[in-house]
Amino acid sequence: MLAAFLLAGLVSAPLATIALFTVPFRVGRAAGGVAVARRLIFSAIGTVVLAAIAAGVLELLGATRPHVVAGAAGLAAVSVFWLPATRNWNARAHLAWSATFYVAIGYLAYMMWWTFVSHLGIAGTLGALLLWLMEAFAAFLGVAYLWELCDALGRENWRRRVADGAAGTVPDAELPFVSLQVPAYNEPPEMVIETLESLLHLDYPAYEVLAIDDNTADEELWRPVEAWCREHGVKFAHLADWPGYKSGALNYALREMVDPRTELIGVIDADYQLETGFLRACAPLFADEGLGFIQSPQDYRDWEQASFYRRLYYSYKYFFAVSQPSRNERDGAIFAGTMGLIRRTALVQAGGWDEWCITEDAELSLRLLRDGWSGLHVDRSFGHGVMPLTFEALKGQRFRWCFGGIQILRRHWRLMMPGPRTSRNRMDQGQRWAYLSGAVQWYGDLLAVMFFLFLLGGAANVALGGGLLFRKLSGFLLAAIPVLAALGLVRAVALLRRGTGASWRDAAGAFMIWQSTSLVVARASVQGLYAKEAEFLRTPKTAEDARWWDAVRGNLPESLLALLGLAGIVGSLAAAGAGGVLTAALLVWPTVAFLSAPLNSLAAQRAPLPGELAARRRTEHRRFGARPATLTLAALASVVGAVVAASILLAPAGHRVVSPNPVTPARGHHPSPVVGQSGSPTPSASPSTSPTTSPTSAPTTSAPTSEPTTSAPTSATTTPTTATPTPTESTSSP
Repeated sequence: MLAAFLLAGLVSAPLATIALFTVPFRVGRAAGGVAVARRLIFSAIGTVVLAAIAAGVLELLGATRPHVVAGAAGLAAVSVFWLPATRNWNARAHLAWSATFYVAIGYLAYMMWWTFVSHLGIAGTLGALLLWLMEAFAAFLGVAYLWELCDALGRENWRRRVADGAAGTVPDAELPFVSLQVPAYNEPPEMVIETLESLLHLDYPAYEVLAIDDNTADEELWRPVEAWCREHGVKFAHLADWPGYKSGALNYALREMVDPRTELIGVIDADYQLETGFLRACAPLFADEGLGFIQSPQDYRDWEQASFYRRLYYSYKYFFAVSQPSRNERDGAIFAGTMGLIRRTALVQAGGWDEWCITEDAELSLRLLRDGWSGLHVDRSFGHGVMPLTFEALKGQRFRWCFGGIQILRRHWRLMMPGPRTSRNRMDQGQRWAYLSGAVQWYGDLLAVMFFLFLLGGAANVALGGGLLFRKLSGFLLAAIPVLAALGLVRAVALLRRGTGASWRDAAGAFMIWQSTSLVVARASVQGLYAKEAEFLRTPKTAEDARWWDAVRGNLPESLLALLGLAGIVGSLAAAGAGGVLTAALLVWPTVAFLSAPLNSLAAQRAPLPGELAARRRTEHRRFGARPATLTLAALASVVGAVVAASILLAPAGHRVVSPNPVTPARGHHPSPVVGQSGSPTPSASPSTSPTTSPTSAPTTSAPTSEPTTSAPTSATTTPTTATPTPTESTSSP
């Protein structure tokens, strides 16, 4: 019966996913009983159709009548179970979620059953259980990502969505006083002054501007800003040897510099230029006395002229176009730093900015929600800043975001666990889920790297003639894997394109930028578990005439993994059999992702920029990666643990291994445990057994989620990644 569940899910999930992307999504407010009834009726009809198709395929595969009924009924039951939670989604989103959730649960249940009936021996069973745990975690990450995807594309009733800011006009006398604070560290003085000038031209009657220089040692960078501020009546402070980094500077401003009339505090990055209507549109929202903070999108300028910056722009835009609106519906939006406003009393009540966390903005929003305040995301962009201008700086930024996200998870995980509201934690279940899922999604990159390494082991196994890996694939799953892997990739790129307005080419490039930083994110996700402070990657100096070797040297680990991937592809193709072709095919995408790291580095360095930004690009090493990485005992323990895990996963298969083939048990037969000398099972004596016994030793490595991936092969689909924004989300940015 478990095999029937898996087969029904393998049929229904791709069909439902394709349907989700066939019609453009529209932001609306289809509320009321009629709209809810319409969505429920169409969801019920779609469930019946999808279950009928799954039943028909099971019939064609020769499944027994009870198993056909069980597979279809299981799909219907899961769909009905999720109807209350998805009542604001259209039918296509509901079916995509239900069918993918169904195949994930079916796959995990089937593989757990297979592990204990396949005579793996002690080492093989341990390896299978370890791999199953990896797949279960991948499934969790996948469904977390999928919920956000379906919510963004399929929601018809947006209850909390704010498009442009406050409605109507508020008299000047009723507007709150705002303190806009601009922290700066090693920034070009011309750029900081340009930002301050844009703030002085806001259309708002009651505000002040503060500039805080945080530990810039070079007086030639901060003295001109000090002089300009003195001339234009802007408060300025230079902090030397001041603790706490950006948080420490903001705490100093909160205690020592703000006007006593201040009700709201805004943080503006030193490279931003604001529209004049920012405060007029956003400050009146705080008429809601329970509102603790608002966040508008981070946006960027001067990105259209080069393909690398276009793709980087769209990779950032995804978070604010897709992730934040979805989180906002559950009052789980994050405060992302720049272009946001905070109620001063809420900030003081929370204890100010925490100086232990390097993503202090996201950490603050979690504490504000904990205290019972609400947060709000505003769709409209009101300002434009500067993206990282080198790929190495981007990696440093991604490292910081991930490390900070894991810091938050490590310190505040109890706040994110399901449970009742208390006086010490007033967050509801939706808010807790938003922050928990956003934090753990950073581990998608680590999981993808682990699966890539396991794929390399599979390639070595195939090239050497097999016999090492304990989990071998049946012919049926060999056919399903490439189809579902391609489906997951297309789904990720299609969502990026649909959510950001990018072209297909730029959407694919944006997704590749996410993937090319997976190694540094994986490292940060491990280091964040034990290190109290971030040990940043050192960002090297760069030159306009950068050579390819400079790009390789700046991304040496990624370049080496790309070479290993190419070797694995060649070795797999050199071996005869479907297993070699499958392993080589599944190695292509992660290999290309690692290879794109030095290529992105070269593209960023050679991309044309206006004179001011070109000068900034040459000095980015001052702002990103202030300290070199160090090797700690905990890091060494992580490496040793990875080697031990790989040794278990690559344990000899023995001679009594039954391949995971769901077709045979769905037909009502148990596969024979007797195998030949090659380690592949011989066909069962029954004439009704599957004709597709295992011809290969390709490894199965991920969960059935059909989500974006960098590496993982699987018996059902591909492995999820961050990103996240995603960019992911317990960070100060997408």
